[in-house]
Order: sequence, then C-alpha cells, then structure tokens
Amino acid sequence: MRKFRKLGAALIVAGVLPMAACGSSMPELTEEQNKLIVEYAAGLLLKYDENNHGRIVEIEEVAEPAEEQEVPVEEPAAEEPEVTEAPENQQTPDEVQMGEAIAERSIEEFYGIEGVTITYTGYEVKDTYPDTTGDDLFFAMNASAGSKLLVFNFNVTNVVGQDLNLDMAAHDTKFKISINGESPKYILTTMLMNDLSSFIGTIPAGASENLVLVSEIPEEESGSVQTVALLMKNELEDAQLSLN
Repeated sequence: MRKFRKLGAALIVAGVLPMAACGSSMPELTEEQNKLIVEYAAGLLLKYDENNHGRIVEIEEVAEPAEEQEVPVEEPAAEEPEVTEAPENQQTPDEVQMGEAIAERSIEEFYGIEGVTITYTGYEVKDTYPDTTGDDLFFAMNASAGSKLLVFNFNVTNVVGQDLNLDMAAHDTKFKISINGESPKYILTTMLMNDLSSFIGTIPAGASENLVLVSEIPEEESGSVQTVALLMKNELEDAQLSLN
C-alpha cells in the first residue's frame, strides 16, 4: 500500500513539473522554487491520505503497587479464669467426720439449758427396747434382721429447787453416733416417750429422768464397741461429745 502512495506522489510531482515548464503563461521557476512546489504537493497527499495518521504512543509508567505492609493485629488478651474460693467451714450433716475440728460440748451446754445436768451412763445391746411389757407400755422397738439395737442411756437431773419443764423437741437438734471412729450415722427416729431428742415433760426438783438415744448396729459388730462419739447439730453450730 505504501508503494502505491509513493507512486501517486511521484506522478503528481511529475505532472506539476511539466506544467511549470511547458505552459507559456507560467513564469519560469528557479530550481529552488520547483523544490518547494514538489514538497508542497507531497505534503498535500500525506494530509488527505486517511490511512496515514500519525500515532503518538504515550508510554505511561505504571507505578508498581506498593507492597502491602502487614499491620500487626493485636490478639485479645486471654481472659483469666475466674477463681471462686470455696467457703470455709461449710459442712452438711453427712460430711461431719470424726477427727475434724469440732467443739467438745456437753449436751446441756449445746442446748443452752440451765438447771439440769445430762450425764451419759452407758449403752445396752438389745433385740427389743424396752424389754418389759405392761399396760403402760406405749411403744416398743425391734431390731432389724441381722442387727442389734444400741441403746445409749442419759441421766437428766433437775439441779434447781423447783420443778423444771423440759422441751427437747423445741431445739430441733440432730444427733449422730460414731462407733469405733467410723463414719457417723443418724440415730433412729422413735416414738419412745423417753427419747432424748424429742422429750417433753416436767422433772421435779432434785429428781432425775432416764432418757435414751437408739441406734442400730450389725449383729457381728455389737460385741466389739470400743469408742462412741455423739455428734450434735442445729442451725447455729456443730459439736461433739465423747461417750466412751
């Protein structure tokens, strides 16, 4: 295509030159003028050639993307586990064991009763309690099969000069018995009129009343009782009393 463009330009120049040379009405041109005409004709061809557009290539420097800087991410501080301190000296009745720091108290001190003394007088091993019969017998207890009753006796004495009304049930005390240092067990709930834990009655001045607590023990262990400890508990405190 470019060869044809050059050829066309040459033909136009060649046509202009004879016209400039042969026309009788045209003035005679100098060589320099002829060069100017040729250059002008060539410029016209290039100007009107629609396929000959100059191209300006703009080279833009593409800025390289800046390296991403790593932003340090603060890790959240690990929460320290909340430590809850266990309350001190918190015990349930079933958790009271021998050997713990429990105050040694007498029964009358634990109850806060004035005017009486309560003295432990020993225990009995029984199949039935009480073991006497009569018209005045209101209630009797029998040992379970393979077991024996342990009857713990207490002498409650009125030491003041007047009759004393005694209501042991009002104090809501719970008793346990530990035999030979073993885990304490609750005493039996009875309907005995002389049950120490539930006795309600009047003790005359200077008189005594025999009250009892009853527990149960396997028959094969009933002959080997060495030590006995009585544990007492109410809403305010725990206490113990060594019986044997």
